Formats: sequence, structure tokens, C-alpha cells
Amino acid sequence: MAELNIRNVHMHFSGVVALDGVTFDVKEGEIFSLIGPNGSGKSTLFNCINGFNRPQKGTIKFNNVNLLKKRPHQVITNGIARTFQNIQNVPFMTILDNILLGAHKRINFQSTVKGWINREQRQKEEAMGLEILDFLGIANYEQKYMAGQPFGIQKLTEIARALVAKPKLILLDEPAAGMNEQETVEIAKIISEIREDLGITVLVVEHDMNLVMSISDRICVLDSGKILAIGQPEEVKNHPDVIKAFLGDSADA
Repeated sequence: MAELNIRNVHMHFSGVVALDGVTFDVKEGEIFSLIGPNGSGKSTLFNCINGFNRPQKGTIKFNNVNLLKKRPHQVITNGIARTFQNIQNVPFMTILDNILLGAHKRINFQSTVKGWINREQRQKEEAMGLEILDFLGIANYEQKYMAGQPFGIQKLTEIARALVAKPKLILLDEPAAGMNEQETVEIAKIISEIREDLGITVLVVEHDMNLVMSISDRICVLDSGKILAIGQPEEVKNHPDVIKAFLGDSADA
């Protein structure tokens, strides 16, 4: 079973505690959201999962594989892809070539840029990229250069690049950040379809509470590196510690 298991994870930076004994599971086929105030440890946990940070204590396993012994590119090979809070697109490349960077476990960067791969393989990878563009609702954008594209297109390209890696688990770091209301509704729909249509487990960090409450099977609330609550949306929404620390009066909206 492709389940993410996080046990007693501790992470500190120069005496500042970022994660303090974090423990939870993300079940296969689940949309699981991490919420909390800025500085609560959400992105740090993402970085621990995909190999950018090494916690001082604890274990992180996916599909029974110890991720703490893997480098970031090996984490991808083991079935986990992610997007970033700050867009990581390459402006001088086309949208399709930006997407194909996510297939680097099958083709490397130089091969993508200069076409140094077997034509049949290139066509196969391009076909997958085009399918993902269509899935995300941005078909016909493949030959447009990334520079100057609207923010929403750039965010969707990030998601597409993660999807082309063929993950079993996708980590979405604030996918709705900077989006307007209509774009946020579309992102919510896309996240649900990633799980429903593609069969990919989703772990989301997000501040938009309407989005989180509408798509999540379960929610974990972090505050100062500690877990305040884990449960279904309604449970978390009405949890007194969560109301006090994060949701405030919006929990009654």
C-alpha cells in the first residue's frame, strides 16, 4: 500500500524548532491537507519528505521505503513529486519543455533542451505532456514560452511538471496562492480530479480555508511545529485549539 508514514519528526534550525514530534499517516487515495499559521512548519515538513531537509529525529516512510536515506531525485523515483510555493519554471523554455523537466528520471535536462533523445521516446513523453495539459484545461499552450504567461498558467505548469513524473503521491505547496476566486475554484476541481481520475494521493499545504474544507478527506493543523489536531474537516473546524490558534471567528462562518 502506497501510504506515507511520518513518525516523531523533529527539525530545528540553529535552535529554532520547526517541527516538534510530528506524527501522522497519509492513506493511499486520500486528499490530506496541512494548515497552520506562517512559520508553523508546513513547508519544512514538505522539505523533509522530499529530501531537501534532514530531520534530527524521526522517520518518514512511503510505501515502506525510508525516505530519509534518499536524495530528492531518488524520492521522485520512489513515487513522490511536488510543486513549490515559489514558481520554479524556466522562462526561456516552452511550456511543454518546462513540463518535460518533470520526466527527468526518464530523460535528463540536456536531453530535454537539446533534443538528445530517441525520437520515439521524445514523442511518447510529449504525448504524455499534452495529455496532462488537456487534463488541466490548458491545451494548445504547449509551444508558448513561459516568459510573460499569466500567473495561473505558470501555477498549472508547475502542477503539470509534477504530474508528468508519474507520482503515486503529489505534494502541492500552496497551489491557490496568488489565485483569484475563479482560479481557486478551478484549482479545487483539479485537485479533486487528480485523486479521482488519476488515482494519485494528494498532500496539500494551503492557507485558503474554503479550498481546504471543500476538498480534504482529513486535515492536520500545525502550530509552532506541533500538531494541534487531525481529523475530518468538520472536526478540525470546530476544534477549540484550532479556533484559538488559527481559524478564529472564520470557523463560525
